[in-house]
Amino acid sequence: MKRIACLLLLILLLPATAPAAESLDALRSEIQSFLKSPASEFAPDTGERAQALLGSAMLAQQHHNETELKSSIEAASQALANARQLAERFRKKYADLLSLRQAAREAAGISGDPKLKDAEVAFHKMIAAVEEGQLNDSAQLSSRAAAGYNSVINAALPHLLERTSDAISRAAAAGARYYAPQTYEKAKAWFARTQAYVDGVGKQRPVHPRLGLKLAQYAREIALQVKQFRRDRGSHEKLMLDAKADRLRLADALGISYDHDDPQADVKVATLVDRIGELVSSLKQAKTDADKQAAELKAQYEKQLQERLQQQKEQLTAANQKQVEDLKDAFQAKLKRETFESRRQTRVRKLFDKNDVKISANLDGSLLIRLTGLHFATGESSIDHKYYDLLSHLKQALEVYSDRDIRIEGHTDNKGDAKLNQKLSLKRAEAVRDFLIAAGVPGNRLKALGYGEVRPIASNDYAKGRAMNRRIDVVIQAPHG
Repeated sequence: MKRIACLLLLILLLPATAPAAESLDALRSEIQSFLKSPASEFAPDTGERAQALLGSAMLAQQHHNETELKSSIEAASQALANARQLAERFRKKYADLLSLRQAAREAAGISGDPKLKDAEVAFHKMIAAVEEGQLNDSAQLSSRAAAGYNSVINAALPHLLERTSDAISRAAAAGARYYAPQTYEKAKAWFARTQAYVDGVGKQRPVHPRLGLKLAQYAREIALQVKQFRRDRGSHEKLMLDAKADRLRLADALGISYDHDDPQADVKVATLVDRIGELVSSLKQAKTDADKQAAELKAQYEKQLQERLQQQKEQLTAANQKQVEDLKDAFQAKLKRETFESRRQTRVRKLFDKNDVKISANLDGSLLIRLTGLHFATGESSIDHKYYDLLSHLKQALEVYSDRDIRIEGHTDNKGDAKLNQKLSLKRAEAVRDFLIAAGVPGNRLKALGYGEVRPIASNDYAKGRAMNRRIDVVIQAPHG
């Protein structure tokens, strides 16, 4: 009784499952979003596999195959999760190389440095090696890319120093040492450190090769703007009025009152910051209150659920005696059926050599005959003559179960295009079906299905696992009724 109550509790608490068709739209959006994101560069093949499996799911939806649709959605979701995980691991593991790459791109600018192109080729080969788990190759390619990026930066620095020196001179001519002293001095300090590095005196190379040039140009812009302010007597007033107008707009948005008719009305920045702090605290308190209310509602729901379970338990107790009697009768009938079924399975097992098939009984009453001794040439669906004896024994096994329908399932590994794999698996299943029909098995008992790569029984990361996934499964279906 306790077990029944627990099952009822789980059923009541489990959320409703969304239809597979609805989840397909959400998955399509997620995959497209990933493929358009910068992260997709670090897991390109896995992202494309997710896209291919999505195509298989869409095909299943068009054919109204709910089982295949659900299976393909699960496979595509897993591929997308793998792509995201690969990209995140890559960014963490190669953070230094990515920073170096960015610096090299910044140093090269739009010049199209051939060394940068060579480094980029090594970088993308490294991505492919990492994705395929080739650790030695990825380490070598990482070193090659890093050497290329370093070479690009070192080659670009003398030219950047010349441009920076010129920009500093132009900033000085504009009066930057007087009107933009902080930015101007930062530019000069960057120039001095970088010049020392190029001359072999300093050991610290700039992290951002164009920073000095940008600082010098910005110092000149500030100096020119300040001189413009000095010539335009109303410019300082405009700056003050614009800044005050911004503060007053923030005050309005934050609900801070002031005299709108007073031209001197103003709100201090500290007041704005305090108000924002109050709002943040208010939001946190609102969240705390909402969490508390949710906990109270959950407690009420659990109490009501316990009361309902108690009522159901009493009802089940009242009906328990009758169920026990019914179970006794059902057990006797089941025992007779299982004895008969056990004998049939024994007859089937004796038909095959142990290396030709793997036979297992399923909980739903069906029987799986996995043709481990049947193999196809790569990309082919024709059956070699040497397997005719095995299929003849299969025909005899199906005669033992002449009262059952048969499902012939084709499966492949994950190498190649997902759609082509699905078509190939179907052709192989149809080849087995056609042989059995030619051997005398009624065609209306046989159904051929191709699942492609979406139902693996072993890891596709290894040759042995891929070999296990390339298979034909013959399912003697459970009896009707």
